[in-house]
Amino acid sequence: MSVNAPAGFFAQSGGYEFAALLGCSAAALGISGPGRYSLDHLTCHVLDRPWLIPTAFTTSALAAAAVIKRRMAVTAERELAEEEELE
Repeated sequence: MSVNAPAGFFAQSGGYEFAALLGCSAAALGISGPGRYSLDHLTCHVLDRPWLIPTAFTTSALAAAAVIKRRMAVTAERELAEEEELE
């Protein structure tokens, strides 16, 4: 949100409207907890185990690292191709 704050509120001008909406929605879900129409309720809280939290964080971190590694590789390939074109 700090990136979009200087552009004002409205998303059309690059503002933080959408980021604020997502943040408020996440906060509301976090405060209210799982409800009647949630995946937790549907599965009778089978996935509510202590080991699941570190597993989810580890999986997310590994996925993020893979995405960042791939992006860096693609960026390096593009920069190399641009340098070769200039020569």
